[in-house]
Amino acid sequence: MDSNLDSRIQTLAQWMFECERVVVFTGAGISTESGLPDFRGPDGVWTRQEKGLPPRPMDLDWSSVEPNEAHGAVVELQKMGKLDFLISQNVDNLHLKSGIRPELLAELHGNIALLRCGQCEKTYSKPAEIGRCPCGGKLTSSVVNFGDPVAPENS
Repeated sequence: MDSNLDSRIQTLAQWMFECERVVVFTGAGISTESGLPDFRGPDGVWTRQEKGLPPRPMDLDWSSVEPNEAHGAVVELQKMGKLDFLISQNVDNLHLKSGIRPELLAELHGNIALLRCGQCEKTYSKPAEIGRCPCGGKLTSSVVNFGDPVAPENS
């Protein structure tokens, strides 16, 4: 490992050890080791699109992808009592699969494994056995697409 990088990692670890609380913010890069594409990397979804290339073929169904060591490291912060909150732009469900407590997680763009009520905003695991929320609202994907509003609890 590059000695400068090693030094920077040691400094970060020391800061995390000394602080009372850590807030982690993740994006697509944390899940690339699990086999999911990023968006702006050299072979990312938007990079390929800007070059006129089709999306990279995926051998995996997103629901079968497992958390990697980076997800595990965030869980370790939680176990140590250091993780105050985790904010993620990812919809891949890997933070919850890794063991992050839901009350410590804001998934800004939703979650592919959850449905959301359009009326009361309550979420349900897929596949929900009910077609509608008890409040009467319609259940739809919780994933936030371009132009969609962010759910109130995630804003």
